[in-house]
Amino acid sequence: MSFYIGETELQMRRRILVTLQDMTRRLLDATRSLVSMYDSMISGSDGDVEAQRSEVSKAIGDVEAYRRSLVRQLSEVGAMLINREDVLRTAFMLEDIASYLDSLAFRIYAGKQYLTGIGPLGDRLREMLNQTLNAVTRLNDLSRILQVNPGKVSELASLVEREEKNMDGLYRDALVDSLVRIKDFKQLLVYRDVVERIERIADLSLSTSEMLMIVALRL
Repeated sequence: MSFYIGETELQMRRRILVTLQDMTRRLLDATRSLVSMYDSMISGSDGDVEAQRSEVSKAIGDVEAYRRSLVRQLSEVGAMLINREDVLRTAFMLEDIASYLDSLAFRIYAGKQYLTGIGPLGDRLREMLNQTLNAVTRLNDLSRILQVNPGKVSELASLVEREEKNMDGLYRDALVDSLVRIKDFKQLLVYRDVVERIERIADLSLSTSEMLMIVALRL
């Protein structure tokens, strides 16, 4: 998307913020599909698992495309947008979240023989995935408010922080429970890898919310 000559900084800013919003929207879509994929895997609906995995990949591809679009937009802006480095850093952090979601979907799919029929540990994993969905939902809300009311960004960012703290507790409990309940070494490795990636997404969501606060302060 190119800027026409004479386009004001306000118009440029709006275009760029819309692209950031598109990135978080598709991240949220990917997270929802990931949670649905896990639910379908647990219930044995293999056809739904394949469809939802495809939806995750499609959403991740869109996030990457939006990031490339944003880089082009920022290169055209030049020095006219004073916080373009902050915006670019935010976009790459959002893409990092997308990368972790993609790898998480692959590991859940590939490791389904180790992640099904594990009783309370499966419930714990589902709870962590729900917490991830909550964190990404808050992140999406935060990006949407940038244009409407930047002053509320810090309030919404505090909600992302709360979700991340909740995830920390779930993560620690999952690690302890897995050591007690899982006897098979391969299964333990798969389970720990999955929960660590889920926890990492929550950490990245918090870091990205902090970057969005910086962007809001410089609007």
